[in-house]
This record gives sequence, C-alpha cells and structure tokens, in this order.
Amino acid sequence: MRVKNRLLCWTTMGGLVATLLLFQSALPVQASPGSEVFQGFTQHISEQISKDKQAFAEADRCTGWFYKQMGQKPPPVAQAEKIHFVPISQSDSDSDCAKQYPNGLEEAREAFGRTQQRLSFSLTFFQMALVSDGDDDHAYNTQEMQDVLGAFDRTYQSGQSVDQYVSQLTGLFERYRPKLEFPVLMAGMQTLMDKGYRLTKADQTFLNQELG
Repeated sequence: MRVKNRLLCWTTMGGLVATLLLFQSALPVQASPGSEVFQGFTQHISEQISKDKQAFAEADRCTGWFYKQMGQKPPPVAQAEKIHFVPISQSDSDSDCAKQYPNGLEEAREAFGRTQQRLSFSLTFFQMALVSDGDDDHAYNTQEMQDVLGAFDRTYQSGQSVDQYVSQLTGLFERYRPKLEFPVLMAGMQTLMDKGYRLTKADQTFLNQELG
C-alpha cells in the first residue's frame, strides 16, 4: 500500500511539473532589457516625428493655399536637411489658414520652414538611434549603450533599470530638440561613425517607415 501511495504521489508531482513546464512554454517571451531600451527610445522619437509631420503638412498646405489665393504657384519644396520627406498634398477644401496665419503668406512660410527643420531634426535623431544599434538586432547591448551615451558626453552606469536607461536616452533628445542643435547631433553621429557604426540597409528600411 505504501509503495502504491508513493507511486501515486510521484505520478501526481510529475503531472504538476509537466503542467508548469507547459504553462511556462506558452507564456510570451519577454523582451530583454536591451530591446526594451531600444524600443522605448525609438518609440519616443517616433511619436514626436508624427507630431512634426502633422505640423509640417499643415504649414505646407496653408502655404500652398495662400499662393493659390494670390494666383501664384508655390516654389519647389526644398529638401529637408539630410532627410527627404514628401509632404501631404494640399487640400482643395475650404481652409482655415487665414485664421491660423492672420499675417498671411509670410507667416505661413515661416511656419513651413520652422516645422520642416523640426521634422528634419527628429528624423535625424531617429537615424542616430538606429545607427547606434550596431548589429541591427533592435536592442542595445552594453557596448552600444556606452557608445551612444559617450557620443553625447554622457556616462554609462551599469545596473540601472530599463526606465532609467530609456529616460537617459530620451533626455538627450528632449535636451537638444527645442533649439534644434544640429551641430551637437551631427558631432555625436560622427563619433559613432568613427567607431565603425554605419547606416545599414535594415536601418534605412526602418527609417523609410517613419517617412511613409
């Protein structure tokens, strides 16, 4: 009887272990901290890119609308610095541009240039974030974290949480974005290039998705 009870016990325990293993295998694979940092960083920039694209498209639409009211054709759209972006086509519907830009064409043109520069900066920073992922695995390892922070004179500290690393990286973007500090951004990019980082085909594909 004791032997039978032991066998029953072991059989029950074995069934529980098998069930636990099956349950664990069915759970979604959790992203590593490196991939979570990369995703948090690029998603933050991507959200700003969406806002910049909307603002740029609106300024472009209104600039075109003012030219149309004057019976003129707008000049060719200048290529955004370092980044090519095709603005949304102008609307033929009634426009509120006169209210949005009470000073007329010149004000709309100023907004066009300003929003174009902001979009260009965000896209270039996004490009830098992709380039600093040297092996294109959509994750930052320790060396990549050291390099991208070092490119902006920041020190990598081990043992931080994912949120702390993401905050440190997004803080760079938010620090330099208000004044559109292209020289600092391009110097950081050059530092990465000097260490062998490159814009790969995979990076370009990812970047093109932001442009779309």
